[in-house]
Amino acid sequence: MDEMNLRRRYGYLWTGEAFAAIFFVTLFLWSAYQDGVWQRWIVRGYSLAIVILILMQGMIWWRWKLRLLRNNQRQMPAPVLTAYRIWRRINWWLIGCFPLVVLLTTLLTNQPFLSADTVYGLFILGGAILEQINYYYVQLMYDSAYDWANLRTHRRLRRGTIGKALDAHITRQDKGIETNG
Repeated sequence: MDEMNLRRRYGYLWTGEAFAAIFFVTLFLWSAYQDGVWQRWIVRGYSLAIVILILMQGMIWWRWKLRLLRNNQRQMPAPVLTAYRIWRRINWWLIGCFPLVVLLTTLLTNQPFLSADTVYGLFILGGAILEQINYYYVQLMYDSAYDWANLRTHRRLRRGTIGKALDAHITRQDKGIETNG
């Protein structure tokens, strides 16, 4: 992909993640306000917070990629990659805390363990897991002709963009290559 197309792609990717985050928060707040009973929105609010966190990581990632492209640099700075390695763990930890949030919500609000809030929360948490996999493990989103051509050519899913950069960073560290950008 040439530089102009990469700029355009990184631009729509970061703005798309930002728009999605704002849209989801707005929809959540409007829906909770319309319902009027905040206790019925705790679990799905927790799940949505995880989705938003991962979307924001994606947004920042694409902004960094755009910045590097504008500065004619190829490598993500080591401190950024270190931060993303930490975020990858934090995301899984937050996802893993979901049952605890359901349990605490059940105990503190007297709503049933399997409520609409829990079901919607699970559905939203599924979105968080898919975003986590898409960025850090296997690319699940194929939104350009370039992506589809690559998929048809190689007949397999590509490594997630952040995961690929983290792998390369670890490899450079193992070989003792400078990784400061």
